[in-house]
Amino acid sequence: MMLLSLCVKQGYDIVVAHVNYKLRKSADRDEKIVSDFCKKHQLSLYSDYPVYDKKENFQVWARETRYNFFKEIYNLEKCDSLLLAHHLDDSLENYLMSKERNSESWYYGIKAETFHHGMKILRPLIKLRKKEIEQYCLDNKIEYGFDETNLSYQYTRNRIRYEQLEKMTDEEILELQKEIEKKNYRQDMNLNYIKKKYNFNNELKVRDYLKENDEIKTLILRYLLKQSCPDKSFSSDFIDDLEDKIKTSEKGFKIKIDDNKLIVSEYGLLYCCKKKDDFKYLLDKIEYLENDYFTLADKGETIQQMTIEENDFPLTIRNYKNQDKIKLRFGHKKVNRFFIDRKILYKDRIKWPVVENKDGQIIFVKDIGCDVNHYSIKPNLFMVK
Repeated sequence: MMLLSLCVKQGYDIVVAHVNYKLRKSADRDEKIVSDFCKKHQLSLYSDYPVYDKKENFQVWARETRYNFFKEIYNLEKCDSLLLAHHLDDSLENYLMSKERNSESWYYGIKAETFHHGMKILRPLIKLRKKEIEQYCLDNKIEYGFDETNLSYQYTRNRIRYEQLEKMTDEEILELQKEIEKKNYRQDMNLNYIKKKYNFNNELKVRDYLKENDEIKTLILRYLLKQSCPDKSFSSDFIDDLEDKIKTSEKGFKIKIDDNKLIVSEYGLLYCCKKKDDFKYLLDKIEYLENDYFTLADKGETIQQMTIEENDFPLTIRNYKNQDKIKLRFGHKKVNRFFIDRKILYKDRIKWPVVENKDGQIIFVKDIGCDVNHYSIKPNLFMVK
């Protein structure tokens, strides 16, 4: 309400977005306070009443729902920025919670300016204590509501607020702020170092990684995982286990991240990739086409060629399977053996294209070429990618 009042006082062109989850007795009262203020000052108010499905953590669901609603209004009204009223106590509580959990963060506390859901987010009150905001509202006769759930020790944030933050002196608060600033400065320095030194491209050279100190190693792994899985968070235990695996595993490894992704270590590289990347295309005739997995053309190099006969159709172009083999001039070649000999990475193997005729025979494999029965001096199809 202080933020809203200041925006009006300073003449900003604003619209107001209010979310009412209707999960506490005072929710409708808070909405009325906002609604009355907007009517008095002729402000556009958008309200949302999402219903909690109880399928996931409420705080996670509420945050995602809230920001999706803000984004909808942001786009509708062609807004320049989203203003949020987080204050210094919120930022300090965030830091103390992460400290208690011994969890790593990209930024400790809450940033004054950031981007989220495609919105520029500004927090003009982030340097003010909560008590200063309350005093401003009292001095300027700005009505506001008190959230009674803030008194419940059911929430970690509330416990930290009353057991730690509110018992700190002003001098201790200043020391805590300096501690956060120091950590954020060091984090920025380390991030700039690894971004400059490593061209990740979702791959990491294990040899280079092992030369770094423990702090940088941890940050490198977190950064690699963030690039590959931006919507997933990883615990300190997970990172520690991964570090141990890298140090002790000589033959490489695969670690499941979720149902769809893996972390893979092989041939001196560490990377994240899909667990599977299945595809299948059926062709009833020769076609020249391009997609994410392969490109078919009417000309190319010798190893890319094949001669397709009418009795080969329909052709199936799919990703490689473990049992696949192709008949060459000097016998059959297992595709898996080819991968091992060439040190083909797992992430490339799972989407490696093969061509199969109507009888289920593999007649072409990328980089191996066509089988003995589909080679001629007048090829009519080339897999050029």
